[in-house]
Amino acid sequence: MSKFILVIFLALFFGCQSGSKNQSVGEDQENSTAAVVEKTINIGGMHCDMCVASIEKGINQLEGIESVTASLSDSTAIVVFDESKASLSQIETAIEKRGYKVKAVSE
Repeated sequence: MSKFILVIFLALFFGCQSGSKNQSVGEDQENSTAAVVEKTINIGGMHCDMCVASIEKGINQLEGIESVTASLSDSTAIVVFDESKASLSQIETAIEKRGYKVKAVSE
């Protein structure tokens, strides 16, 4: 009987602990999504699909990047990122380090 009570006590104790952790994780996710933005970057110097792949790879290496879609036909990259982890300046630098020129940025 005492083992049964001990098992129930431990199950309740650890069960209650995990519930509070899940709540704080949810709050962290809400805070991080509040800083997510999308920018369209006009890029000069793209000539082929390898250029597109190079730009996407360079930007994706940065922390806080959620998605990158570069377009050869539009000479743009649409970047979705968390402003609390990555900055537009870091993204521009990543593009320029690969030999391309940032012409303009829009929302």
